[in-house]
Amino acid sequence: MRVLVINWQDWTHPFAGGAEFHLREVFGRIARLGHRVDLLCAGHPGAPSTEQLEGINILRRGQRYRLFNYIVPSFYRRVLRHNDYDVIVDDLNKIPFLSPLFADKPVVALVHHLLGRIAYHETNPAFATYVWLGERPISRAYRHSAFIAVSDSTADELMRRGVRREQITVIPNGISDAPFDELISKEKSTTPLFLYLGRLKRYKAIELILDAFALVSLDHPDARFVIAGDGDHRSQLERRAAASGLDRIEFVGWVGEDRKWELLRSAWALCYTSPKEGWGISSLEAQRVGTIAIVSDAPGLRDTIVAGETGWAVPHGDVRRLAAAMKRAIVEPIERQRLELAAIERAKHYTWDAAATQTMAVLQKASGTTT
Repeated sequence: MRVLVINWQDWTHPFAGGAEFHLREVFGRIARLGHRVDLLCAGHPGAPSTEQLEGINILRRGQRYRLFNYIVPSFYRRVLRHNDYDVIVDDLNKIPFLSPLFADKPVVALVHHLLGRIAYHETNPAFATYVWLGERPISRAYRHSAFIAVSDSTADELMRRGVRREQITVIPNGISDAPFDELISKEKSTTPLFLYLGRLKRYKAIELILDAFALVSLDHPDARFVIAGDGDHRSQLERRAAASGLDRIEFVGWVGEDRKWELLRSAWALCYTSPKEGWGISSLEAQRVGTIAIVSDAPGLRDTIVAGETGWAVPHGDVRRLAAAMKRAIVEPIERQRLELAAIERAKHYTWDAAATQTMAVLQKASGTTT
């Protein structure tokens, strides 16, 4: 099978996130099965225009902020249409590429989540409006396409936008391979430790965790909060943390795999408070190594836990309820340990191999191929 994937960026891009991580894990596996996978994406400083990574042929053209989506149709018509692809995967990550309008091949739309009005919380009003308007024609432009949604919440939103349920296949993200038994055998932090792991972006609403932690610290002054990750909102978060007067909040920046898993295991709870996510990979990763997740009861995040069984969901924006859940993780160790064991068992079912296999089935059906 010959597959063209179109995404704004690849996983080596400085602004790469969960969508690009998903791309590498799923389509890298498909490529290693012997299928040809090409990725058309924007370039970034220092990256070659063409290279092969994880078995994927990466074609970089234009720049992320120079209207890359307008380059895509002309480049496809001039160059890529001659490659005789069996199927095109249009990664609806921010601005859709509307591939069915210019491509002469079956298109599968891969959707992590739709930003909608959340874009206004992250960027300037002009660009947020551009994003919002860009998502409006999805149901019409892709009316003959198959959809892959990474969560039931994303599938529900697509249906609210006019996409038919029979067009949508829900394929959850997986969890990276790691020595899980060895990790689970390690002890938790000796003092209460809360963790955020992910990009530091304004729409992630990490301020809610900072404010909740301030309340937790009143009763538990030995508690700590580690923020792992980087992004353009880091300086604002650091100023807010400094203004709180708390000295047990630590920004550790981007962390490698070994340190990531060490933090996930040692934490007493992972906190994730976005108003909307496609999925929330770090929530499942935490659970896989026996750490509960406390998340906003929001699209995508609520899909990553079984509320009351593998973690807790709190109303988004309710700082006091969030603080109460964090305190509960401290004062109810037996209940927390019960949830930890259930979280490990549930998270075992989420693998990238399964996600790749299910994705292949959708691509084969869309393209009419069987091998």
